[in-house]
Amino acid sequence: MNLTYSLLLSSLRGRSSFVAKALFLLSMFGCSPIFAQSNTQSSEYGRRLDLEIQVSAEDIARLANFQPPEENKKISGPMESVTAASERWLGESINAGKDSGPYTMLVILKGKAKAAGDVSTLWNSGWDFNDGSARTSAFPGLSKIGVKAGEKVVMSKATSPIRFKESRAVRPLLELVRADNFELESMTVQVWSGVGESSWKDILLSFRWLLGGLVFLLLRWWWVKR
Repeated sequence: MNLTYSLLLSSLRGRSSFVAKALFLLSMFGCSPIFAQSNTQSSEYGRRLDLEIQVSAEDIARLANFQPPEENKKISGPMESVTAASERWLGESINAGKDSGPYTMLVILKGKAKAAGDVSTLWNSGWDFNDGSARTSAFPGLSKIGVKAGEKVVMSKATSPIRFKESRAVRPLLELVRADNFELESMTVQVWSGVGESSWKDILLSFRWLLGGLVFLLLRWWWVKR
């Protein structure tokens, strides 16, 4: 990369062409890495961490002791999960602004495998509106394949981002539908707001190829004119 820039600078030395100088600047921008925002609190889940909850020992025990009915083991679709028997957990209330979204919930589970094999859990996730209504959807994917008996397991997953049509108080909601071969020991729930860091990076990186094509065309035009 440094050799390329050195050769390009040598070719530009002594020339005052505006196009050549612009070409050099474009190539510098097009080949430089895109850096993350300077906001140290931002992450791939959002720009602001609005809430972080370490679920209480009492709630962990209640979730861990949940005995799902036999029907829960036969669930094969999201609608069945939402209507299945479950053990609910509700977090603290936050003021969700309609212009501050989207809102994303990150769930981190820690525990251990009861036996050798696969660990899997099935949850519903959503938001409680403090008026008797809630919005929930199936939340699978907190699983791990091929663990040893007694092995410590850490699993994390984020919900799909959601925007609210109006500003309102909401509470993060989780419902345990079933847990297979997993002994839950702790759970952390984070609520993030705003567009995630990686989302902005993906948008910016998508222009890199456009800039690369522009640099190539300018190089070709400059070489012909020279």
